Amino acid sequence: MASADDYYARLQVSPDASQAEIKAAFRRLARRYHPDLNPNDPRALEKFRALHEAYEVLTDQVQRQRYDHTGTTEYSGTRPQTAHDFYLRGIQQTLARRYKGALADFDRAIELQPNLAEAYLRRAQVRYLLEDDAGVLADCQRLLQLSQLPQTYYYLGLARYRLGYTESAIAAFTEAIAHEPDDPQAYFQRGIAHADVQDWDEAANDFQIASMHYQSQGDLEGYNRSCDRIRILRQQRRSKLGTTAVNRVKPWGRLGRLNRLLFGLLGNPAVQLPALYGQLNQRQALRTGCFLAMLGLGGFTLGGYVYVIQLANIANPEAALGPGATLGRLWLSGCATFFSLIIILAFSRLWLRRHGTWASDTFIAGATLFPAGMFTLVSPMALPLPWLWVLLFCIALHHTFLTLYNGCHQIHHYPEVVATWLTPSFLFTCCTAGYVAWHAWG
Repeated sequence: MASADDYYARLQVSPDASQAEIKAAFRRLARRYHPDLNPNDPRALEKFRALHEAYEVLTDQVQRQRYDHTGTTEYSGTRPQTAHDFYLRGIQQTLARRYKGALADFDRAIELQPNLAEAYLRRAQVRYLLEDDAGVLADCQRLLQLSQLPQTYYYLGLARYRLGYTESAIAAFTEAIAHEPDDPQAYFQRGIAHADVQDWDEAANDFQIASMHYQSQGDLEGYNRSCDRIRILRQQRRSKLGTTAVNRVKPWGRLGRLNRLLFGLLGNPAVQLPALYGQLNQRQALRTGCFLAMLGLGGFTLGGYVYVIQLANIANPEAALGPGATLGRLWLSGCATFFSLIIILAFSRLWLRRHGTWASDTFIAGATLFPAGMFTLVSPMALPLPWLWVLLFCIALHHTFLTLYNGCHQIHHYPEVVATWLTPSFLFTCCTAGYVAWHAWG
């Protein structure tokens, strides 16, 4: 791992940068040069490898200390003397996949310096590759006594899971996430463990979060792997539950699910929208989106009819349209808004190269129109109280924006900045389509 240039310059950080600053710089630059995002640029792969090399060195306390003093992290001698010498040679052995030699070097480093936490972590990594899970557990337990290195709980969870201690593995991965909330590997592995104990909702949520972090870091392979897990999870749930259980659901059970669906979306769309979508297959998502759109369009049509009749009677009673024409124009305007939003979501998804289907587009569009339609339905009753009407309008606008934003960000996995700017643009465009349809009728 000889240095061809300055590792700090590679990551664009100062020599006294903290671990958090180094990590943030690496992830920012890795997104730009990740080979998955630049498949036709061989220089991007070379640049990414150089960034990863610098990151591996500067986030390792021992290697960084050696690099700061000598400008290199390689051990070039034939007879290592100190614990750091054996540690650095062990890293070289690991990179060369000489795992037994690396294990011997890490053993010697720990023998010379029993409190060298980094050596315990490296040895745990090698032991996991050699399938010595009991040794991994021993190293991780010792690490917890010495230092709170972020990866300790991750490898602890991996070893516990492979030994069959699934619940304990979930607890370890949870601790790993608490130390590194943006680490997709911990979410991914915890999702696998949740799926093993048939905790479908938690597993789906973990895979969705993992895919989001993989995507934000430019790791399309990890993102696709997480999406594949979500599809497999849905198939497993359908095979476990079967269709007979669905047919035996009592009417009150269906009514309870409907109540949770509607009031969940109105109460907390940021949480309920991705959670609900994760429980549905593609056909169910399509039907649910159409159902929510029908409710929203129905509310918009009936509530809008009251507005139009009141305004027409006040402005020009003789020019007021008949009930049928008014309802038809309102329904056409709402349908134009709904279908234009579906088309916009589909085109944006294809443009940004995000995974999704027409069913997910329909689900997001229907959920977005639902709070707006409910506001239109109840707002005529609030007209005598202007302050109440303004309050309901603010709530409806907030929920409509929040629903579309979370659909773009958590279901289609748009980056946060992209979703933030696209959401008002989408709403403006689809509302314009509805306005044009309204005037085109007349």
